[in-house]
Amino acid sequence: MPLEHGRLLKDMHSHLPQKADPDPPQLTTLRGRRPEFTDDPMLDRLYAITLALVAELSVTGARVDTLERLLDHKGLIGSSEIESFTPDESEAARRSEIEQQYLDRIFRTLTE
Repeated sequence: MPLEHGRLLKDMHSHLPQKADPDPPQLTTLRGRRPEFTDDPMLDRLYAITLALVAELSVTGARVDTLERLLDHKGLIGSSEIESFTPDESEAARRSEIEQQYLDRIFRTLTE
């Protein structure tokens, strides 16, 4: 019997913390040597980018799921409202800024 979608998601994220740290630690510098997976430094950098994306996406997915469930359970905002939302100019500008910071973190490995 196949697992329900919700249970599968719960099992996938069961290792993640249940409460978010309101002030997560911020790394200002990386310490130690970069891990080496192959003899090709560029390929190692691409692996590092992929691993960083996987980590970011996993945490983001869990947080979005939590927020959407809380909003829906409290009857504040339903999934249709979330799907149809369009940001105004200032919100879009802020999203663009956040996206650039995200890309800077992901591609930092290519510039070091």
